[in-house]
Formats: sequence, structure tokens, C-alpha cells
Amino acid sequence: MLNRMRFISLPAIFAMLLIGAVPIAMAADDGYGTQTVNKFGRGLANTATGWIELPKNVVNTSNQSNVGVGITWGLVKGVLYTVGRTAVGAVELVTFFVPNDEFVHPTYAWKDFDQDTTFGSQ
Repeated sequence: MLNRMRFISLPAIFAMLLIGAVPIAMAADDGYGTQTVNKFGRGLANTATGWIELPKNVVNTSNQSNVGVGITWGLVKGVLYTVGRTAVGAVELVTFFVPNDEFVHPTYAWKDFDQDTTFGSQ
């Protein structure tokens, strides 16, 4: 029973800290609050929707060459980019309190759908 309560209390404590930290960060005049909230949103969105890279890469690779290449190489690229976008999103979600530039371009998988995803600072 004690382990179960500990499991329940950790997410609750994290949620309370997050709920308390966001308004405090937003009150800052230096833009820190905006940067951290944006990073948290990017992380949440990319963690939840990284799977969009699968159909995106199949379609884009098919359009760039042919359907056979799109189904094979596009699928492989899609799996790799899905893992990459989801991992970057998870890291951004956990480290949202340390603002930094966007690492995945385009920022969200659904933006500029016909553009290949790139990783790194630009």
C-alpha cells in the first residue's frame, strides 16, 4: 500500500510544482516565462505527436522518388525521425525550465508537412 501511495504522490507533487511554477515564471519581465512555457508546449506536442513523422516521411519520400522507395526508405526514415522527434520532445518536456533554441525544424511535425525534418541549431 505504501508503494502505491508513493507512486501516486510523485506525479501529484510534480503537477503541483508545475502549476505553481508556471504563473511565477510568466510574471518575469525578462521573457524567461514565455521561453519556458513555449519549450514545455513544444516538448509536450513533439512527445505526443512524434508519430506523425511516419506518414510524413513515407509521403515525402514517395513524392521525391517513387512509391516503392517511399514505402521502404520512407518508412525507415519515418521510424528514425519519430524516435528522434519524440526523444527531443521528452527532453524538452523534462528540461523546460532551462530555455534554449528550438532543436527540431520544423518545430512541430504537422507544420510544413512537405519539408524534411532536421535536427540541430539553425
